[in-house]
Amino acid sequence: MAVDYNEAKWGELEVKYLVLDSQEYIVFIDNQNQLDWITSDEYDAKGHADLSKHNSVLHRIAVLECRPNDHLSEKVILDFKRLLGEALSSSLSDDYETADKIIIDAAHFIQNRGEELSRQWYLSTAGYSTLIILLIGIVAWLFRDYLITMVGKTFFICSLSMVAGALGALLSIIMRMGEAKLDVHAGKTIHELESRYRIIAGMLSAFLITLGISSETIFPALATVHNPNIFIIFISFVAGMSERLAPSISSKLIEKNEGE
Repeated sequence: MAVDYNEAKWGELEVKYLVLDSQEYIVFIDNQNQLDWITSDEYDAKGHADLSKHNSVLHRIAVLECRPNDHLSEKVILDFKRLLGEALSSSLSDDYETADKIIIDAAHFIQNRGEELSRQWYLSTAGYSTLIILLIGIVAWLFRDYLITMVGKTFFICSLSMVAGALGALLSIIMRMGEAKLDVHAGKTIHELESRYRIIAGMLSAFLITLGISSETIFPALATVHNPNIFIIFISFVAGMSERLAPSISSKLIEKNEGE
């Protein structure tokens, strides 16, 4: 789409978005989403009201513009560059205070959009991973009689407890996500790996606590419970909500072994 600007004054330019076209300068975003500008000879002869402040604005804009943002959508990138263009226009107009405020707003804007995308990566990966584990657990439950004869009841209960641990870990991720500090610049792969490993950590925590219950190392009074298997699944879910339970349980098991 063609963008109207004073081509007779500035020459032929690749203008994707026009920020400002005045008699003294033009600020625009080119087809590669790069912020660019041209000043007139009259403006250059006049100079800036405060060269130090103007250079400071240019430096801050350059730092923000050099951030890797290829993972963000085209609209978000364009809106971000538009804000930087507005800051540059204000600086060229010698309004450095406004330029500083716009740069701060631009930094917050791109950070918030990045955190939103990070949460999307994190939650979607955790959700898909847990869904697969849950489906496997449902299939295992439907064929429980056959599987128990094949692998034994203890192993079957441990397997179900790991499914419960995955669900608990997913709930923990969802509850903590609002307070999590995520950096989109770390990349999608890192977010997905961490999300999957948190689910795995929840499963391992559940497996560990199930082994502890089965060996009567913890909750020895479980034998008096009317339905111990349901209790194990419940405790496994709780264990999955906090993989930090694993170290404390491990310590208890080690202390018990050393005391024997």
